[in-house]
Amino acid sequence: MLAVTRYYLALLGHSQRYLPALLAYLAVCVILYSDPSSPVLPLYGVSGGAMLVVACWLTIALLDIEDPVQLLVTLSNAGGRRRTIGGALLTVSGCSAGLTLITLGWSVVRPWRLHWDALGVGLLTHLACALLGMAIGLPCSRLLVSRIGWTVLAAVLLLGVVLLGQWVPLVHPLIHALTDGDSYGGPLILAVLTSVVAVPASATVVGWLADRRS
Repeated sequence: MLAVTRYYLALLGHSQRYLPALLAYLAVCVILYSDPSSPVLPLYGVSGGAMLVVACWLTIALLDIEDPVQLLVTLSNAGGRRRTIGGALLTVSGCSAGLTLITLGWSVVRPWRLHWDALGVGLLTHLACALLGMAIGLPCSRLLVSRIGWTVLAAVLLLGVVLLGQWVPLVHPLIHALTDGDSYGGPLILAVLTSVVAVPASATVVGWLADRRS
């Protein structure tokens, strides 16, 4: 699994497909955290929503790098689709964790205030959003959707529903609570639990469907 992760990390870096998502996310953080006097929890809600989009983008970009022939070679060397999907998810998880640490560090350095409770909320918010973004990106990738136009459409629709749909109890309640200053304890637990369940569920279903198609 680690060998597959290193391979995918090198593949992603060489392709430079991470650059649009990375630059867009950093631009959002620059705008959000430019004012040292701003309360940090609402900012965590907004940047957490941006992390959801970035993780989805990276997942799709990574799984769409290889053409069908290269993918068959990778599957043969890795020992199965479960290892390739797991390696891709670990790669995106590492990238998301790095961006999360940069975001949290930035939020502390700018006002030079260290609040452990707020940092914990920010960490869990960004990681939950990253996991859910990966779970959304898997079924939108080339594993199931062969045309880039349909991939973009499916990803935009799913991200819109998850971020804006008040009836979807995933990360929307948490982002809404943080940005509005409401109680966030329950929504935070819900977001963490659903994201932890969503990733293996999505990987299992997508892997099974991809094997059936091949």
